Amino acid sequence: MVDTPARPSWTTPLPPPPTPAGPDVAALHKKAGGENFTVASLLLPPRVRRRLLSVYAFARLVDDIGDEAPGDRNALLDKVERDIDRIYAGYVATDPLWAELTVTVHECGIPRTPLDRLVQANRRDQEVKRYRTFDDLLGYCELSANTIGHLVLHVFDAMSPEREALSDKVCSALQVLEHLQDVGEDYRNGRIYLPAEDLERFGVKEEDLAASKANREVRALISFETQRTLRLLDSGAAIVGTLSGLARLAVAGYVAGGRATAAAIVNARFDVLTTTPRPCKFRTIAELVRSLGGGR
Repeated sequence: MVDTPARPSWTTPLPPPPTPAGPDVAALHKKAGGENFTVASLLLPPRVRRRLLSVYAFARLVDDIGDEAPGDRNALLDKVERDIDRIYAGYVATDPLWAELTVTVHECGIPRTPLDRLVQANRRDQEVKRYRTFDDLLGYCELSANTIGHLVLHVFDAMSPEREALSDKVCSALQVLEHLQDVGEDYRNGRIYLPAEDLERFGVKEEDLAASKANREVRALISFETQRTLRLLDSGAAIVGTLSGLARLAVAGYVAGGRATAAAIVNARFDVLTTTPRPCKFRTIAELVRSLGGGR
């Protein structure tokens, strides 16, 4: 859990008053190692890795505010928006997280919209705790996960309408898979990302998600969601073939991580409550080879 983020210090010809340091950037970067879909593969050169980590650290900061920060989370998100203002107004941050993000934004020509959309997604988390349909859930993913995909494409200077559409399918699938892994934790935090209509269809009650072991109905529901989400992921996997070089390697890694995560859920017999299914490294590597080799 991060400390309550404060507005970082910035320097300009007319500097604002100094403020306390922001969150621990190293700690945010360390979280990348625990993610299913590591945004900074060690196979990438340091410069690219640094850019991806700066984007990741910003997204992680905003998510941690939305999920964990004490006090008025919307007020903290207001501060984040003001700091985004500063990036695009030409200010230079002294806080490491914002300094690194500022460099990435200007080096890669990243527009403001994706950063704003990540903030909007976390504002929605403060208000919306349930989703009626799968399409409703994908609408949330459009603000959050899909936006990360757009940022990655900008980092690699690879944005195009075709790639954006394929990336959206991949990234939405990755986020839904993460929600499937975290069903119990999300329920304890007051949120359910399983569509309400699907709970009803499979006879699952909300309180079933609080159990230490998934019952038959929950496992049937998770099986359905996993297979549907894997189809969504596969429908976007063609993006790998449109890319080359480092971008191809990175995006193939995301696709591989998603497929390996789906396999982990299957191997757990869809019981995501007893333990959190985690992708096997060997399966991830095998899926990476498959993706890079053109095997969708």
